[in-house]
Amino acid sequence: MHNSNLSDSIKDLFKSKGIDLVGFSKIQNIKDFDYMNDWLRNGFHAEMKYLENPKRQEPASSIDSSYVSVISCAINYNLFDIRENSLNSKKNNMAWIARYAVIDDYHKILKKLIDNLMQEVLKIHKLNYKVYIDTGPLLERAYSKYAGIGWVGKNSCIINKELGSFFFLSEILIDKPLIYDNPVREMCGTCTKCIDSCPTNAIVKDKQIDSNKCISYLTIENKNIIDNDLASQISNNVYGCDICQEVCPWNRKVKIKENFNWNIRNYFISPDLNELLDLIENNWEEIKINSPLKRAKKQGLIRNILLAMANTKDKKYIKRIKYYLTNENQVLATTAKQAIFIIDK
Repeated sequence: MHNSNLSDSIKDLFKSKGIDLVGFSKIQNIKDFDYMNDWLRNGFHAEMKYLENPKRQEPASSIDSSYVSVISCAINYNLFDIRENSLNSKKNNMAWIARYAVIDDYHKILKKLIDNLMQEVLKIHKLNYKVYIDTGPLLERAYSKYAGIGWVGKNSCIINKELGSFFFLSEILIDKPLIYDNPVREMCGTCTKCIDSCPTNAIVKDKQIDSNKCISYLTIENKNIIDNDLASQISNNVYGCDICQEVCPWNRKVKIKENFNWNIRNYFISPDLNELLDLIENNWEEIKINSPLKRAKKQGLIRNILLAMANTKDKKYIKRIKYYLTNENQVLATTAKQAIFIIDK
């Protein structure tokens, strides 16, 4: 089969099944490997040691030398109006859970969808493939950039002028050449809204994030006590952070994804802090099923909620927070002390 036939059939099929953007790039040495090495040397990956895997600094062909092309996919996960955001939730003393986490775990949804789509491709084209949904040693944003999905914004997110940045990426390695796409022009210009809006100054420079300060890292990947200075800066964010995306001009008119079943959990959109804590304390085993929130674990979420309560400065939460002062878990007991100090400060 001709490359153009394979390329066209993949794009047509994927877009017909809900994938918003599809692009192709050639597997080769890219300068992004050097950027990754510099980022790691600076310790900006914090405790995420898995990012040190050497394969992340090598072409995708190092995974299997038979692969020659990368199919990059983007699918919009935004399910509600951009005016429903962390800033407005903060004004109302409500919690904020990152947009991508109010739905079922996207890794499972997209893996099943893309595997099914590739099985359809295999009915017509003979090839081998491997799917990555943020699940392996692959620089997904870099390959997406070279495939024309979007440009890398100053907050390090891939931005597309039509979709903004609220979309999931996935990559498929295949052993066939394709008609490759070209990178798109960067369109952030002189805008620095994302950098200026980060409460913890985690965007240390253009396109570079210090995970040690990033609210997403602190509330999800970090399982320990959050530093006092940072604890008061995470505001109402109890799982992840959308701030740098919410202020991005390219997300002002972000599209709402329709006709795709993400299984949205409405009770996670700007939830009341007390009600959310009740939910995590009493229904965690049910809540965590198919939810991204399980990555933070029950302890991590309670820790984050206690700090969010404290950051409201509302003394009505003191009794609830004090309950954890004698908790056998030292992270929660210490966080309760932190929280009371923040309220009284």
